[in-house]
Amino acid sequence: MNRQKSSGRFRFAGAAALLSLLFFLVPALREGNATLYLLAAAVPCVLVLGCTLLARFFSLDRMLIAVSLYLCACGVAVLAPDAPEEALAQGMRCCAGLLALVIGGVLIRSLTPSLLTASCAGFLGLLVLSAPLFSPQLDLPLSEAGLALVLLSVAALLSRGTLPALLPAAAALALLLIRRQTALAVLWGLALLLLVYAADGRLIIVLPVFAAVLCSVGGVLGFSPGNLPAPDSSSLQALASAGLAGTETLPPELAAGSASLFPPLTGRYGLIFAGFTGLLYLPLALRGTFIASAARTRFHALLSMGVSLMLGLKTLLALLPLFGVLPLEETALPLLTDSLPSLCAWMFLLGLQCGISGRNEADLAEDAHLAMLEK
Repeated sequence: MNRQKSSGRFRFAGAAALLSLLFFLVPALREGNATLYLLAAAVPCVLVLGCTLLARFFSLDRMLIAVSLYLCACGVAVLAPDAPEEALAQGMRCCAGLLALVIGGVLIRSLTPSLLTASCAGFLGLLVLSAPLFSPQLDLPLSEAGLALVLLSVAALLSRGTLPALLPAAAALALLLIRRQTALAVLWGLALLLLVYAADGRLIIVLPVFAAVLCSVGGVLGFSPGNLPAPDSSSLQALASAGLAGTETLPPELAAGSASLFPPLTGRYGLIFAGFTGLLYLPLALRGTFIASAARTRFHALLSMGVSLMLGLKTLLALLPLFGVLPLEETALPLLTDSLPSLCAWMFLLGLQCGISGRNEADLAEDAHLAMLEK
């Protein structure tokens, strides 16, 4: 049975590596660029080695690693034909993200839902979120990294009780609203509401949390369509002009200085390929819910569920404004971004899930060993 599960994962990793090779090899043969040849050799090797040796050595989840590395490879591939040096820099950022994934997978094995863990993670997360308020020079895109630390604190406190966990969660929501990061505030508010409902389904707890999130986010939006930010027309025009076949070159406004790599991916490879790439976020979220349901401890279950909720909601809140469905500012999809802090934050969260999955498999193996000893 284990061999059949591994074979499917190996087939996906092999297909992803082959597709990544074609991403870089075809432009390299056409243009004869040494950087593209380097990427054509390095990216598939990192993808295969990450799904095999790295996953086995650190006991990490192969599916999560394979899908996340493939999405990172798509982010590198979209920059490669027009900007090989920038694609190489994006590849280095993805390597840093892979290191963050390994750190998350190793760290979660030693973390316990203690007050020390919750206090340290919550303090660091709120410090990162509030740093731009005290020093404008520190206005770096670190909000998602701060939310990752606060989520770790909230999961640790929720495993001990509901009310203490609302303190760092409410503080993080307030800081996001003060900084006018409406999309992240909506993401955090919805994820918090669903996580509290999963941990404690009592209406006396859920309804006040829902009312607080609705009033705080609605107060910033002003309950008026005129106060809502309009979607960026350049991204919508790029998606509309891309059609189904894609374009040869990226639009200049999207190729330079854009934090989101999904519109350039759509413009280069077409809407169909970009749509199938976007669908890969679904198995990422579903795998996280399966890991949460199989976790032995309440802390690991809530943390894995929180990561899945944030990943799924972030994907929706990034795609819907892009097509004009939601009147929020456009944000980058997880992993499809040229922002190093955002990329490392999401890879760290996925690393936490990978470590929880490895812990679940170790628990199942121990149960099987004990069952054999009883016989």
